[in-house]
Amino acid sequence: MVTRHSFLIPAFDLYSSSKLHTLPFMRKSLVLILSLFVAVFIFSKCINNAKASTDPRGNIYAGAASCRQCHQAVYDSFIGTGHFNSTAAAGKKNIHGSFENGHNEFHYTDGSMVKMEASDSGFYQAEYKDGKKLGAYRFDIIFGGKNAQTYAYLANKRMYELPVSHYNSINGWATSPGYLGNTPFFKRPLIAGCFECHTSYIRTNTNMTPNEISEEYVEGTLIHGIDCERCHGPAQNHVNYHEAYPEEKNAKYILKNLSLSRQQKTDACAVCHSGNDRVMMASRFNFKMGDTLENMYIPFANAKKGEPDVHGNQFGLLSKSRCYLQSSTMTCNTCHSPHSDAVKSPAIYSQKCLACHSEATHNFCPKAATMGESIKNNCIDCHMPLQPSGAIMYQVAGKEDMTAYMLRNHRIAVYGTPDK
Repeated sequence: MVTRHSFLIPAFDLYSSSKLHTLPFMRKSLVLILSLFVAVFIFSKCINNAKASTDPRGNIYAGAASCRQCHQAVYDSFIGTGHFNSTAAAGKKNIHGSFENGHNEFHYTDGSMVKMEASDSGFYQAEYKDGKKLGAYRFDIIFGGKNAQTYAYLANKRMYELPVSHYNSINGWATSPGYLGNTPFFKRPLIAGCFECHTSYIRTNTNMTPNEISEEYVEGTLIHGIDCERCHGPAQNHVNYHEAYPEEKNAKYILKNLSLSRQQKTDACAVCHSGNDRVMMASRFNFKMGDTLENMYIPFANAKKGEPDVHGNQFGLLSKSRCYLQSSTMTCNTCHSPHSDAVKSPAIYSQKCLACHSEATHNFCPKAATMGESIKNNCIDCHMPLQPSGAIMYQVAGKEDMTAYMLRNHRIAVYGTPDK
């Protein structure tokens, strides 16, 4: 920890000496020497602090746990969110789905089976054909959890997606995104882009051979979930300063959301919530709060026109909404708190709508007269309905058709009356 005097210049006046007043050159030299001494002393403290940091992103990162000592309520709320838990190390307490016989199998149309198995060494997806066990692949990483979970395993420094996922909507096992139910496949690689929106950091090395280009993951560099510093930026200097000056209540050496422009605020979310319809010029891990996405992406030359998919492009949809286009202040944070999970209640979000839409402002819902008080409880299902994703679909064992993954459409518009 940096001590208080590390930030202080010694409290005496070099200009109080009569000799120094008569020797300006000596006075300037002494000031310069003293300034260099203070700078070297502070820099040496910074080096000592840097050595103490174990964050794989670098010495200027403090680690999310360091935030709790001053921001306990916010931190304790945030660690329960889908963002913070967007990835996790797989374990008994956090793998959804049953490992009990009769509830732990997925059968393919070619007669193969993947069975979820538990042992003292971990949890596995095991492949069987004609009753013979062909191999077993460990649950190493969990992606998601609020609506579904997909899993990955590490082999020879590469990450691969396991073929069976768990979906809360069916409370059971089904094919992972991108897989079909005809035969199991265990060699689908996970690229770095998957980790850029589901983790705070992982380091990769590109391995090139005459036959392929692959990404090898560096052991010990994975930071699960979206942590505090992924959004707020490196905090080591912030922590050092406020440990030395606990009485200082104005946040130093950290970028605050309130200081950002509307575009900067939305870009901080859009870096992961604006889809994959553009060419990425740099890793999303390079994006810091206050950056602009215009410096990171260019459109695909053959980009498809039309409505963005409801999965992963929430900002693309929101930016098409009249509510967003006609507002100068609306951002993602208007409806969502980044430090707490998205609520399921349409009534809570409806109150957000009613903050702008009212009879007094002459922009209230035209169905208000027929719906009465109930209109205050559910604007969402009419104007932001759940819709199927074209990017994520899965297949339930024994069914030929694919099941669409349902997500809330963030293009605020008139879609019709919900089913009753």
